[in-house]
Parts: sequence; structure tokens; C-alpha cells
Amino acid sequence: MNALLLPGNSPRHAEWIEALKDAVSSQFEVTKTQHYAHWQTGEQWANVEHEINVSKEKVASLEPYVIIAKSIGTVIAAKGTASQVLQPEKLILLGVPIKGGADIETFLAFLQKIKIPVIIVQNTADPFGSFADVKSVFQGAGPHTSFIELPGDTHDYLDFSAITRIAHP
Repeated sequence: MNALLLPGNSPRHAEWIEALKDAVSSQFEVTKTQHYAHWQTGEQWANVEHEINVSKEKVASLEPYVIIAKSIGTVIAAKGTASQVLQPEKLILLGVPIKGGADIETFLAFLQKIKIPVIIVQNTADPFGSFADVKSVFQGAGPHTSFIELPGDTHDYLDFSAITRIAHP
């Protein structure tokens, strides 16, 4: 099994995604990371459609693979998978951002179209959506979606050992 890792929106996630790669790579044959185009251009937000296409190119040689994604990466992973542009064996979504302008109904519709295992990992008091709020909002996502609560009150997701266990139990 291989892995594609999708970070959060901020350029500071360049270091985070490489640290996550170091933590999980022993569990996968090949682990690839994605660095978003807007980190170089200075734009504020990732272009989701563009990043889905970049992801598609990255996974072309990764079959079979899982996607581990954080924050905006969860949107890229869910939308790409729902549209079948991306075809992972499993999605692990860290810190799904339901506060701050997220289109919750659209994200729920993506999850409802996905027929592979989806694990939503949320910190107890994540400022972009607590575990309780995220579970409540996405409870109707379908039988393929499960939820794991991690202790924490940030949107950082730095417990790489827990993420590694979740990714490859």
C-alpha cells in the first residue's frame, strides 16, 4: 500500500507534511506529499480543482494508495474521490474545517458519494470544528464513514504516532 499526503492551506504546512511523511513512511511502500501551487504564488487559498489534478498526477503510479489529508486537503481528497478523479482505497481526513466559511452541505454530499472507508479524525476542541460538532454534522455521511476523537484544542494535528496507527492499524 502507498500513501498520498495532502496538507492544510497555509504555507507553514510544508514542514508539517514532511514531518508527517517521516512519521508514516515506514507503514507504506511509497509516500508522496503535495505542496500547493498557491504557496509559491502568494495567493491566499488553494485552488481545489488545480490541486485535485496535481493529486491525480501524483497517484498515477501509486496504485493502491490511501490519502491522508488535513483541513483544505480534506476538501481536495473528498471532492477528488467523490468525482472519481482520485481512487484511493481509504481516506483519512484530519481536522475537517466546518467553521470559517466551509460549505458543509457540499462536503457532506461528497462524503455520501464515497463508497470506500472514510475516517474523520478531529481534535476534541478544534477551533475549526470540535469533534462533537463534526460528528453531528457528518453523522449522515453513510456507513463507510467513521470518527476518531483525538485530545486537543488546536487545528495542528501533531500526534503523528496516533495518525500512523490510524493510517495503518
